[in-house]
Amino acid sequence: MKSSARTAALVAGAVAVLVAPVAALKAWSEPADPRISVGAPAPATLLPGDVRDASGRMIANAVWTGLVAYDPKTGAPVNAAAESVTSPDRRVWTVRLRPGATFQDGSPVTSRSFTGAWTAVLREGWAGSRLFTEVAHIKGARAGEDGVAGLKVKDERTFEVTLDRPLNGFPALLGDPAFFPVPESVLASRDWAAYGRAPVGNGPFRLRSRSAREIVLSRRSGDGRSVVVKAMPEAKRQYTAAGSGDLDVATTVPADRHETMEADFGDRHLAVPGRDAAYLAFPAWAERLSSPTVRSALSMAIDRSAVTEGPLGHQYSPADSLVAPGIRPGRREGQCRLCVHDSKAAVAALADAGGLKGPLNLWYEAGRGDDAWVKAVADQLRKELKLDARPHPVADLRKALDSHDVDGPFAVHTTAAYPAPVAALTPLLDAGTGFDDEYTAGLVAEAERAVTPEEGVIPARLAESAMLRDMPAMPLWAHHDHMVWSERVRGVTADAFAGLRLDRLTVED
Repeated sequence: MKSSARTAALVAGAVAVLVAPVAALKAWSEPADPRISVGAPAPATLLPGDVRDASGRMIANAVWTGLVAYDPKTGAPVNAAAESVTSPDRRVWTVRLRPGATFQDGSPVTSRSFTGAWTAVLREGWAGSRLFTEVAHIKGARAGEDGVAGLKVKDERTFEVTLDRPLNGFPALLGDPAFFPVPESVLASRDWAAYGRAPVGNGPFRLRSRSAREIVLSRRSGDGRSVVVKAMPEAKRQYTAAGSGDLDVATTVPADRHETMEADFGDRHLAVPGRDAAYLAFPAWAERLSSPTVRSALSMAIDRSAVTEGPLGHQYSPADSLVAPGIRPGRREGQCRLCVHDSKAAVAALADAGGLKGPLNLWYEAGRGDDAWVKAVADQLRKELKLDARPHPVADLRKALDSHDVDGPFAVHTTAAYPAPVAALTPLLDAGTGFDDEYTAGLVAEAERAVTPEEGVIPARLAESAMLRDMPAMPLWAHHDHMVWSERVRGVTADAFAGLRLDRLTVED
């Protein structure tokens, strides 16, 4: 071999020796899966009008863009697919769409994409139908019927919605998946099974693939990493995987790791206040419980922190208001002074009211998962007030209420439909207590029909004060979510109404 050839061979060999460790180091340092991974229970469905769990809501808000979205900092609604949502009287609303919007299959997003989808939700009786019939009260909206008198298409980008009564919170309601659009080809075919398997939306992500183990979403723009939502219902598995770097975001935290989150993850954890709340309500026909003093005594005897940290596994926050903390616009903290545990005050209040004799049944619906906390509350009432408190599960609580069989406090669970204090109070008026105070009901109606949501805050606060005084329902606790994440992920943002924002997730390159 000539000298020049031998030198070239030696140099090439040296370079190969140097490059090999670098390539190996690069391969070793890069994650096996470059996608952003999120752990969550598998969603029950991906049909937006039938979404009924947090996983479905999270994915729906990535695949679709609603008429409005929720500002993650303030919780207030902001226009998204809608250019404007206006009304002269809060009863007849005109929705104007942004121009040029398309679904991920290239078809245009039109007024019929919305009105047809809403009609389908009602016709099929999906989970979202109650928002049209019981919250928005759209004229002519009835589950199971094909046709809604209150929906009128004006042109390709404009449609009109007529409500049975004024509701200033209507625009805020439109961010719920029940109000998301559907392509006209799907509306024509009505092949909901196929659409649920591979939905086409108008949002920032398209569904790339779906299996029992994972759902893969790719960014519609083509820029940025895909997101894989892994079916991981077990909180412990999520937490462990996030800690080891095998999972980027865990959307739930096991109860026994609540106290160690900061030590395990530093500042890589987040508590997300929720919009679901639990109460113990009082039937108006149970005369021995009609005194607000008796109800106050029962409320002060309950140690809410002990229950939320014990049987409820750190997944709930003790209530200090009738309004859940995830409802940020207009909410006030610390409104329920009688929610503070005070044994001496509770005993004194019950004595002033003449006491309670005989069994005190705590009614709740069997099979809903309330057994542990109801038992804990019954134990506390026995210990604090020496009452014969007894858990009393029934197969159909609403039926027992309607027949006035309920003779003691009963469990109530509510979910605010949109971010406004009045949205938390309205369900309590319909909880089956028989509470019919005209003053309070008038304030709630005033809050709903105020010119702006901001102007509706004051009457809602006055209504809350009135309800806390008479206490037809005592607040117990509100649900919240916990999230932890790996060192490489950035942009973890979540709120009570949209969940984890998948479009905001990035990684540190």
